Amino acid sequence: MASARFLCEDAPVPTSPAPRRTQAQRRDATIARLLDATVACLATKGYAATSTAAVCAEAGVSQGALFRHFPTRQALLVATADHVAETSVNAFREAVGDDVATVEGVTHALAHLRTVVLSPTHQTWRELLVAARSDAELREALRPARMAFQDRMLEAATELWGGLLPPEDLPAVLSIVVNVLDGLAFSALDPDPAAPPGRTVERALALLAQMIVDHQSQETR
Repeated sequence: MASARFLCEDAPVPTSPAPRRTQAQRRDATIARLLDATVACLATKGYAATSTAAVCAEAGVSQGALFRHFPTRQALLVATADHVAETSVNAFREAVGDDVATVEGVTHALAHLRTVVLSPTHQTWRELLVAARSDAELREALRPARMAFQDRMLEAATELWGGLLPPEDLPAVLSIVVNVLDGLAFSALDPDPAAPPGRTVERALALLAQMIVDHQSQETR
């Protein structure tokens, strides 16, 4: 009896098989892999070399599967732009702290935002915008994603800075910040935020922060 009890106690407990994913879950997983692969291809290969074949190779997905979800390369790129926009806005929210009323606090926030703008994910957004300058169809197709990106950024900025700036000035200040950071990213040969000319960039961000805080002070007098 003792030996029988010992065998029963040491016997492995049967486990239930993992639940099978639904068709919707498999579909969402495939789409996520394709979008992430497109981001990776755009960041490393550039727009011209980001073919559907390259994306499928990166994602480990057949071209037939890709075209079931995205009927054209352009549809895939537009979906990727929207995906990147959402990711960048979420990173913007996480990067900006509560202290946006002092020069030091705004400078710190801008430095964090610069790392977001220099990230490989956001690099794909710039890659698509540059390509759209000479591709009228792509430019028009990206318009909704661009407008949605601007709206999301403005909504996030309003939540963070809405009490510090007049509503009519907030879009302009946000536009200045975005264009300065994008300009710095376009001019940076090395994507490392600490790379030269680091001190020039640091000073530029500090001057921009000073301008924002000074404007806040003038408006609250």
